[in-house]
Amino acid sequence: MATIPTPNMQKFAADFERAIDTAEGRNDAATFSGIVGDVAHRREGGYHISREDQPNPGNYSVQLGPDREGASNWASAVDMSMMQRDMWLVTARLLASAKDPNDPRLDSVREFYGTLDGRTVTGWDCYNGRPSSSDSSHLWHVHISFLRKYANDAAAMAAVLSVIVGQPSPGGGTPTPPTPSYPAWPGREISYTPGRPQMNGGDVRTWQQRMAARGWSIGVDGWYGPQSASVARQFQAEKGLTVDGIVGPNTWAAAWTAPVT
Repeated sequence: MATIPTPNMQKFAADFERAIDTAEGRNDAATFSGIVGDVAHRREGGYHISREDQPNPGNYSVQLGPDREGASNWASAVDMSMMQRDMWLVTARLLASAKDPNDPRLDSVREFYGTLDGRTVTGWDCYNGRPSSSDSSHLWHVHISFLRKYANDAAAMAAVLSVIVGQPSPGGGTPTPPTPSYPAWPGREISYTPGRPQMNGGDVRTWQQRMAARGWSIGVDGWYGPQSASVARQFQAEKGLTVDGIVGPNTWAAAWTAPVT
């Protein structure tokens, strides 16, 4: 049986979701896509599960002193899903904090992965102070591994959360948000409802042009009708987004950042 999170990591999860949801003004902007210790991560080894659950006693996640000092039954990693622009911002904040010699808030972190642009994975080995690489799954969620010594340390969790939500560092530095390399989301959800007037405008045309450039068969006329909504649903299903046919901030961003398949 895989271990469950420590109480402080459970609180960290709840505080994270609340903070990002508040920033977005909605109730589902952030979730933990991989709760530490859950069954989905049990076979991976590493920080997601306890030492006792790891089939390989030489697993890299218990080779450091702060890992060996931690209780063996603590899982020590989190995967966090959030809106694209939040993911880029959180990754930028983590990276800025990790590189700031006057900011100690990530001293409890082994490594983290995320993305600054939706195209490449950005990772950092906090323990050794150098870049780290990982697989493309981290284009869609932010991963943080805590050193096991700190897995039940409330102060350490609060310090990392302060980086995530953008509180100033003790050294006075503040991270610079990344600049999206695509047109900004227009601020309205583009949708189609049979029997109601179709939405139209330059934002619809911009999205249609982008989808056509990606190879989708779609009319580029600035009107969001049944064909556009159908393309949106197919695209959302292909990219693992909520399939509702609505071009909101995630679907809009993915049109420019998701790999063309």
